[in-house]
Amino acid sequence: MAQLLSGIYAIGEQGEIWMKQLLTGGVPPERAVAQAESFLTGPGSGSVEDLELFFYD
Repeated sequence: MAQLLSGIYAIGEQGEIWMKQLLTGGVPPERAVAQAESFLTGPGSGSVEDLELFFYD
């Protein structure tokens, strides 16, 4: 559970960094945004084995 919460915190912290960048005219990297979105939406129709791809990409 601690690892899950720390992962969620890391996504939230990154979101705050991106928000500050957007306010100054910067744009976050597209790949990083896609990875964050994948983490938040979950593996979809994948299997338990697919979870490793989300945490160790």
